[in-house]
Amino acid sequence: VQNNSTKIFNNVAISRDAATGKWFSATKRNWVEGSNYSFHAYAYSTLNGLTITSGKDGLEFSVQQPTTYNEEAMIDYLLSFKVADGAMKPIVQLYLEHAMSLVEVYVVRGNMFEARLTKMTFENIYTQGSMKCTAQAVANSGNKNVWEVSPSGNNDVVYTYEPTTPVAIGDERDNTEARMAIMCLPQQLTANTRLTIEYEVNEKVTPESPDNFVLHKEEFQLYNYQPVNYQSGHRIVYTATVDSGINLEGVVSEWQDVDYIEGTVLPEIK
Repeated sequence: VQNNSTKIFNNVAISRDAATGKWFSATKRNWVEGSNYSFHAYAYSTLNGLTITSGKDGLEFSVQQPTTYNEEAMIDYLLSFKVADGAMKPIVQLYLEHAMSLVEVYVVRGNMFEARLTKMTFENIYTQGSMKCTAQAVANSGNKNVWEVSPSGNNDVVYTYEPTTPVAIGDERDNTEARMAIMCLPQQLTANTRLTIEYEVNEKVTPESPDNFVLHKEEFQLYNYQPVNYQSGHRIVYTATVDSGINLEGVVSEWQDVDYIEGTVLPEIK
């Protein structure tokens, strides 16, 4: 928080008041008449693997996402828009925007008896790098925070979801255990970025027939789909539907505004 050009709060933690739902610092200060104020804040899910650059007010950091799949260990980082003229408002509203890209993969069942997921692999993306906000948006301007992203290391991570026993594939995203969620560095995909799905389909002829689970494996080169560039604040949802084949649909959501981009693959099950 700045009063004119003087910082009056700098890297001060705030905590949520359970009764009001509002956030406060331990120290309270009164408005100074005739002063101009600007505010911004940042938040993160964990410090493990995250280094915030000293003296940059949360506008620069480096990150190392897990190198093995662990949804709970993924690092989320949020930066607010800048609020100017805070003295005009008794309560300052800060709007936080995700710096990372969230990639979700769901496997759902189409018109068939049963299907079970045995293994899912998402591979060849960068998990390490640094991010710098080169243009911080002003609240209510309609703009977004602009990030400069510098990946480092190799883009050869392999994230594997392999349940101890095959999990049932539900008929919609809300009721299927066949899923992955990956918080990743914004980046350009390469021709090696792949999603591989291994699943069993009950190919019995009639409901009365004995179960006949047959294992199938499909590989998708995600570079052949839109988006090929994972951007800050985007939630990319891949939905693979197991039916007479398996088709993959990609949906891109800016965690506030929704946009749809899709592609389809229809291999035959033999």
